[in-house]
Amino acid sequence: MMIYLDYAATAPMRQSAINAYAETAKQVFGNTQSLHDAGSAAANLLEACRRTWGSFLNARSEGIYFTGNASEGNQLAIRSLLRGRNKELREIVTTKLEHASVLTALHELEKEGYRIRYVPVDTDGILDFEQFQSLVTKQTALVVIQLVNSEMGAIQPVTKCAAYAKEKAVPLHCDIVQALGKIPVDMSQLGAASAVCSGHKIGGPKGVGIVWMDPSIHWESVYEGTTHQQGFRAGTVDMPGIVSATIAGKEAAAEQREVAEHAEELQRYLMERLPEEVLLTGNPSGKSPFIQGLLLPHVEGQWMMLECNRQQIAISTGTACKIGAGEAMSAMNAMGVEQDVARKFIRISLARNTTRQDIDAFLQVLRSSLAKSALY
Repeated sequence: MMIYLDYAATAPMRQSAINAYAETAKQVFGNTQSLHDAGSAAANLLEACRRTWGSFLNARSEGIYFTGNASEGNQLAIRSLLRGRNKELREIVTTKLEHASVLTALHELEKEGYRIRYVPVDTDGILDFEQFQSLVTKQTALVVIQLVNSEMGAIQPVTKCAAYAKEKAVPLHCDIVQALGKIPVDMSQLGAASAVCSGHKIGGPKGVGIVWMDPSIHWESVYEGTTHQQGFRAGTVDMPGIVSATIAGKEAAAEQREVAEHAEELQRYLMERLPEEVLLTGNPSGKSPFIQGLLLPHVEGQWMMLECNRQQIAISTGTACKIGAGEAMSAMNAMGVEQDVARKFIRISLARNTTRQDIDAFLQVLRSSLAKSALY
């Protein structure tokens, strides 16, 4: 059986989530917009899921919306907030460490006339707050800062950034996909105007993104005439997927502290046994222990990933949403890593099911591969 060390890409579904999906598909098949009893049953269940997600995030439930995935959620949240802003504001402040879905949306907006201003980050991937302050001006329409980076796990000072942005009357959008169920997430403390997370990262189904839009912040629908979900997203909602993701979220929230302690222990275990020539990216005391970005001495990351796969160990060379397109390379370059070194990047990501034996097996392949490559 394969040793799976790529949980940041996706996680296997929890059995409870599978059961919830099947039962909902059988029992609650109505359209939430329909006025008959089947539609009302679906609408009531949708509202219950909203309230549950509101409790997970400590946020007003009327601001919860469901999308086809977190990537779509990022696009919709960013554009909905911008549509609700003064059209004369044409600057967006962000970092080069954002997820591919965010960077793609910002690239599109740049073509539409927005100026994207990138906050520098240090060698650990943490943004320069003084530079952030200087970039947020009267021309800033939106700030976009991810809470946990998906390549090396850097945790950004989002609460501090959101508080400063709020002083300037600028909303902040936050991607919390790699944070939910892993580190504490409290929207009342975070201060973001919007946030996005994903069902399949926590053992729910693929195809469900969860978005929170602060009900006190003005936003406008991206698609005119949309009636579902107060106009946030068009289309009949996927109740089996939403219920399944909600069950997974409930379990992830309940076990968060215990799972985090487990990941911290595995991070220490890994660091104590890493070959000296392998560098851990990011500061272990200021990053998510669930994501371990490694820079190899003289082996391409792609080659190491394939070698691990031959040994039935699943790792990655960066975010699966932009595999082969250089997102990890871009993140490493932003942190000051030279391009030829960045090509030697690999990522392993952990979960509640990961064991010391899994780490040992990975390290054995890593040491063997480095020893072999050193001979050539």
